[in-house]
Amino acid sequence: HGGGPPVTAGKPLQKEYKEEDVELVAKGCANLQKHIQNAKKFGVKVVVAVNKFKTDTPAEIDIVKKAAIEAGAYDAVLSNHWAEGGAGAADLAQAVVRACEDNTQETAFQFLYDLNLSIKEKVEAISKE
Repeated sequence: HGGGPPVTAGKPLQKEYKEEDVELVAKGCANLQKHIQNAKKFGVKVVVAVNKFKTDTPAEIDIVKKAAIEAGAYDAVLSNHWAEGGAGAADLAQAVVRACEDNTQETAFQFLYDLNLSIKEKVEAISKE
């Protein structure tokens, strides 16, 4: 997403993905930011799970969290469930609970289309948003 080399299943990762590259991670955040903007169109708070991989560095994680918050996410939380199981997702779960219980930000879920539209028209409406 950020202009790095392709990732192919079954093949080793390129060095760009195994060594710290904050610039490459920052470029990839444009995709994350667009997803946050799209999710916010539904009128909900967005909590971003920053999935940690063994090669991620603190600087790379920080840039992702910062980009998420700047894009309007309610919170961006490190999640290390792949290595730690449920305990690695506890902070993420707590962030989701906080977002649900926080009444300081106005939220009102809304569909992006008229509920009476056909399935085809609903898909078209979502794809244009």
